[in-house]
Amino acid sequence: MLPMVYMALIDDEEDKKAFDKIYYENRILLYSIAMKILGNNALAEEAVSDAFLSIAKNFQTVNILNAHKKHKYLIITIRNAANMILRKEKNDLDNLPLDETIVSDDDIASVDLQILKKCMHDLNQTDKEIIYLYYSLGMDHKQISDTLGISQAASRKRLQKAKQSLKKLLKEEGYNG
Repeated sequence: MLPMVYMALIDDEEDKKAFDKIYYENRILLYSIAMKILGNNALAEEAVSDAFLSIAKNFQTVNILNAHKKHKYLIITIRNAANMILRKEKNDLDNLPLDETIVSDDDIASVDLQILKKCMHDLNQTDKEIIYLYYSLGMDHKQISDTLGISQAASRKRLQKAKQSLKKLLKEEGYNG
């Protein structure tokens, strides 16, 4: 059964049936495209939901397209939804709240906060993510492995690599701790 929010956006009964058909014929395809872009189940599901919400809002226009154009429209819509989520996630990671616990277990605790923020901003997405999950959210490696779909050993290795990258960036900024 389709979520009622989609159907609430469509007035005509024939359009509701047509939307229902599009939804069930394409939801797996759209999910797989979102997974390729996002690499995360929850985010992919969110992208699919956002895409179908957009499709429902514009269904009168979408429904009159021929099959080929309709298919292209669906692909573009899911790509846009997934990319929007990627941008949102990137912005969230770029604006991480930096608290002292991020640096307290390393010998970089005396680093100026502005330098640390700059270096955190310069880290790659994977390094930012693992530092955020471990230090800011206080997740252990089991929780991180479940969240990211990686092993606990990979979580530990990523954190170690992220800390090394952060130290390297700090050294480049003139800190030799």
